[in-house]
Formats: sequence, structure tokens, C-alpha cells
Amino acid sequence: CYNISMTITLEQLEVLTPAAFSDTAAEHVSKRYNHVRTADVVEHLLDAGFEITHATQQKTQKRSEHKASNQKHRIRMRMPYTGETSARVGQIFPSMDLVNSGDWSSNLIFASGLYRFICENGMIAPFGNQNTTIKTRHDRIDETVMAKIEEGIQAAPALFEFAEQCADTRMSPDDARNFAKQAARIRFDIPEEDTVDDGIVTGLLQRRRPADAADDLWGVFNSVQENGTHGGFRAPSLNGRLRRVRARSNIGADMSWNQNLWELTQSFANRLN
Repeated sequence: CYNISMTITLEQLEVLTPAAFSDTAAEHVSKRYNHVRTADVVEHLLDAGFEITHATQQKTQKRSEHKASNQKHRIRMRMPYTGETSARVGQIFPSMDLVNSGDWSSNLIFASGLYRFICENGMIAPFGNQNTTIKTRHDRIDETVMAKIEEGIQAAPALFEFAEQCADTRMSPDDARNFAKQAARIRFDIPEEDTVDDGIVTGLLQRRRPADAADDLWGVFNSVQENGTHGGFRAPSLNGRLRRVRARSNIGADMSWNQNLWELTQSFANRLN
């Protein structure tokens, strides 16, 4: 579980995500590429009252260790916003994820979302109605960063309201299984014409803590999100053998999973209310 009193300092961040402190881009990128030093953006956010809560960098194989200084990385920061929520949704706060790289593998991305204290269970929600994260051009960092930060803060109340709406949305056992089946297609790229294995559905729906045991969309969503992210249950592989599902380690795939699951949850909330 996550210790809510702990935050990450800039010194600790440099150990976790050294690429965020790189002053130069990868050698293979165009000279027209304007490198953005992620640490500079983080410092802007710290000055604005944000706190660093989580950081990760895409791993490299031994033969590619020289690329580590420009790898894709993600830094999650708690927004300086405290909303009023009920005990039904637990201790949550709005966050902003920064994703960047110095090798052309990623734009500088700002993604707003919610973060649960109880289990380090982060979920990313897109800004606005476009259902996409906002990608900031590297050559326009000075004129757009603060605007995107403010946009994320302004979106926070709607995130809290949505959490409350999900907690008010009753889920029958059939609704929960239907949700998990659709989530399984997202998580494991299962085509619509293929049947979702019952073992995957059961694995995604397993409740890891009493707080998620309620028969509402909020509890079902958090269980599926956490199990889909951290794995740990068994599911059939392509050859039919059971295998242990691993945790997501790819930053891009994890963001896609979170965003698509958020949209699925919105569709269920709209349909069941």
C-alpha cells in the first residue's frame, strides 16, 4: 500500500527517472527537434503546489543501456486541489501524469486522473470531451505548459463528481461480469468474435480489499483496474495453458488501458443511471 505521507524529492526523482533530467535528445533525432527537459516542467509544477507521488522509466535491455538517458518516462504528481468526497469512494486525489522522452518515442503528454491512497491505484482520465490526452509540442513548451496545468486543475472537480456517480450506480452480478468481459477485451486485445475466458473475468473481478466489495460501479471499476494493471491472477495463454498475468510495465500500454477503461466505466454509468 502507498504511504500517503511520502512524496518524492527531485533528488530521488533523478534516481528513478534519469531521463527526465537529460539535457540533450538522442543522437538519432532531427536537429529540428527541440528537446524538453522534463525536470524543468516538474519544477514548474512543484512551484505551483504539486507533489511528486510516483515515477517510472521504460526499461532498456543490456545491449541498449546507452539509450537509458532518453527513454520514455512517466511522473505522477498530486494536484494542489482538495475536493470533498464521501467515505464510499475512499481517499482519492486528482493527479497529473507527465509522459515524455528524448528519443522521439513520445510527445510531452499531460494526463489528468484520480489516484487512490489505499493501494497506489492510479487511473488516468482524458481532458475535455475529446477522450484523448493533450500532447504539447516540444517547441511550444513555454507558452503552453502553465495553461495545460491550469486546465488539469480545472478538470479535477468533474473527476470527483464522476467517482461519486459511480458509487451511486448499482451493479448486478450480470452487470459486473459484462463489465469485466468488455474490460478483458481491452486489456488482452481479445477480438469481439472470440469468447472471453471465465478465468479472466473472475481474475479481473476478484476483490483485493473490503473497500471494493460493494455492489456498485466504483468498487467493480477499481477491482478491474487494479487487477488488470498489477496482474497476479491466472489466465489462459494462446496455447490454452494457464499463465500468471504480469503487471503492466509498458508506459504507453498502461496509459491506453487506463483511458479505455475509464471510457468503458463512463458508458456503464450512463447506461445504468
